Amino acid sequence: MSIGNKIYAELKGDKVIWMIIALLSMLSILIVYSSTGTLAFKNRGGNTESYLFKHVVILGVGLLLTYLCYAMHYLRFRQAAPWLILVAVPLLIFTIAMGSNINSARRWIEIPFIGLSFQTSDFAKLALIIFVAREVSKHKDYIKDFKKAFMPIIVPILIVCFLIAPADLSTALMLFLTTGI
Repeated sequence: MSIGNKIYAELKGDKVIWMIIALLSMLSILIVYSSTGTLAFKNRGGNTESYLFKHVVILGVGLLLTYLCYAMHYLRFRQAAPWLILVAVPLLIFTIAMGSNINSARRWIEIPFIGLSFQTSDFAKLALIIFVAREVSKHKDYIKDFKKAFMPIIVPILIVCFLIAPADLSTALMLFLTTGI
């Protein structure tokens, strides 16, 4: 059995989604390679492969995480939701207080020793979506009750959006509109 057939057999989900992920991954490699030429000549003495290699490594880690999330039973996300929010809120506070200032915006955290940075608002968006899905399914029988259902859902939304807003108002508004209404 070839490697391609093994991968195809392992991916039991929607094949179209996996093909889209593969296509976007390949396109991202081409785009990064073609667009980093000027940066490579300024910063790396013309070594465009360094940016390409860094992107391929990050892409590989991302694809691995995607597969791990796919392989994980969906109830694990339900169990992890409160913990994800508990991690997201301090990360957002840390970003406001001591985040890296990149392109005149303090919305990034730099990961030491590996030279990468990420936006904590992206992690908070995922955490909040998973949390809201958990809470809606948990309170589905009495979803119209303001105190029992609405407040446990809207309070974390408001906290996360409030913490994202100082650095990235557009993301905070988008997140509130997609999860809060």
